[in-house]
Amino acid sequence: MDFSKFDSRAKAETGSPMQIVDEWTGEALMDGDKPCRVILRGTASASMQAKMRAAQKAAMMSKAAKANGSDDEARVMEDVHNQLCEAAAPFIIGFENVDKDGKPANADDAMWFLNLTFVHMGVKEDADGEPVLNKDGDPVFEMSNNPFAKQCSDFASKQANRLGNGKGN
Repeated sequence: MDFSKFDSRAKAETGSPMQIVDEWTGEALMDGDKPCRVILRGTASASMQAKMRAAQKAAMMSKAAKANGSDDEARVMEDVHNQLCEAAAPFIIGFENVDKDGKPANADDAMWFLNLTFVHMGVKEDADGEPVLNKDGDPVFEMSNNPFAKQCSDFASKQANRLGNGKGN
């Protein structure tokens, strides 16, 4: 049996197309009858593992520096959004049927694309539509939309999106 067909790491490096969906409705975005897609590397790719290692080391260094200083900066939604975008951008290696200013978008347009949508937080509700409260009685918040950065990160992290790259698959 030729086990090379199970090489999900090579497929993760090559990338897989992800159908882009509307951040609020979840409907597939189309250019006429053609799907709008972003091509994403997977987290198992060697290049992405190296980038994630470097980002983790930088974050640890930054955290250590802040612990030794007095940088108690408050975080706002923009910070969460930027963190999502910065984490998702390296996965993007191309686009299909996505234009920017009348020209086909490419990997250099990753941050532009990810910045088109923004994180929206809403009060989490239970099955009856009642707000979920924490132990102090305050409402619990959750992301209420699916911005492009989250779509990309979720897709890139799913190994199943890169399985079966052998002949006939």
